[in-house]
Amino acid sequence: MTTSTRLGGYHDICKRLEPFESLLQALHREVREETGLQVQLVHGKETYLTTNLPDSNVECIEPFAVYQTIRGNIDSMGVYFRCTAKGELLKRGDGSLDAQWVDVWELNNQIIESPESFSWVDLAGLKRYLSSWKNEY
Repeated sequence: MTTSTRLGGYHDICKRLEPFESLLQALHREVREETGLQVQLVHGKETYLTTNLPDSNVECIEPFAVYQTIRGNIDSMGVYFRCTAKGELLKRGDGSLDAQWVDVWELNNQIIESPESFSWVDLAGLKRYLSSWKNEY
């Protein structure tokens, strides 16, 4: 989790794809820029495939979850991945502050007790993650 200089409250790592940047390249780049961490493993990477045609290239991968805002002040669509990463956390990333590891039960409690402290765009994705995590354990 990080706090944002633009969004306010806690939020997931989020930005945009560079033109023709692959999802996996963007994931590695954004995690590094926002947190200082290096992605070691992307869960679901084994589903990755790509078409390499003379004039085009399209990738396809099964992410953890996808969101689309359907009402609100931001029209947004995003992709969530579950990753393993290592390294030293940055105090200030590219648009984020105070990246930190958060215990999953602490995250669950924070969402229950003060959902307004999270970006409204990310709240559904966090709840989706917590739902799947509880089913695994």
